[in-house]
Amino acid sequence: MTERRALGLLVRLAAYYGLLAAGALLVKRWVPGARTGILATPAGAAALVTIGALALVIPVAWVYMRTKPKERYDPSLVHTVIILPVVIAGVVLIVRDSIALAFSLAGIVAAVRFRNTLRDTKDAVYILLAIAVGLSAGVQVFEIAFVVSAVFMAIVIVLWRFDIGAAPAAERVRGRLVAETAMPTTAQPTIVGVLEDHARRWKLIRSEATGPGSTALTFAVQLRSRSSAEALVAAVRRDAAAQIISVWFEPDLQ
Repeated sequence: MTERRALGLLVRLAAYYGLLAAGALLVKRWVPGARTGILATPAGAAALVTIGALALVIPVAWVYMRTKPKERYDPSLVHTVIILPVVIAGVVLIVRDSIALAFSLAGIVAAVRFRNTLRDTKDAVYILLAIAVGLSAGVQVFEIAFVVSAVFMAIVIVLWRFDIGAAPAAERVRGRLVAETAMPTTAQPTIVGVLEDHARRWKLIRSEATGPGSTALTFAVQLRSRSSAEALVAAVRRDAAAQIISVWFEPDLQ
């Protein structure tokens, strides 16, 4: 299942970046004033850099939302990654031709204190990428922002798909997750969503009636190294509380 999700993400990203590149070429070649005219005015340049920064950073936020485990997901980071490049691009557009304005801006920023603690230290990389995209857009070198953004997305998906940097496979817990439910068709998608976050591999191996109106769903599971059987069971109980009767994990005997 993870393999299909990773392939789906790559296909969608390739389509998005392909359309983005095609749109940029069309604007450059066919739209009057792409180099002169309205886009050369301050308002036109501001519109160009902000729209460009936003278009290049949207897939970054989307991939974060799709690959980040729920327990370490930070909604404020998604908002920051989307907004920060737009702000930086606008600031660079203002100060790039004026040393006096640059020093004035530095003084203003120094007077403002920002405090934020990231839930995951790896999230700082997303902030750095947002800054890089904003700077590239601000100086209107969109090609660099395009390449950096696309390569970053590919690396993130490969690391997520193959769980690179995790503990050796022998240390991952394998077993069966069993959930009793009176609503199997409703409970199964919810449980699958939890497994996507906690399991490196999983498969529904059995669905059998255990009593009147009760069905046991049994999944073969190989947990991710960063998860545990207790965390998986707790997540299922939390997300599918209204759909399951009971849930437990049966580890394989080594």
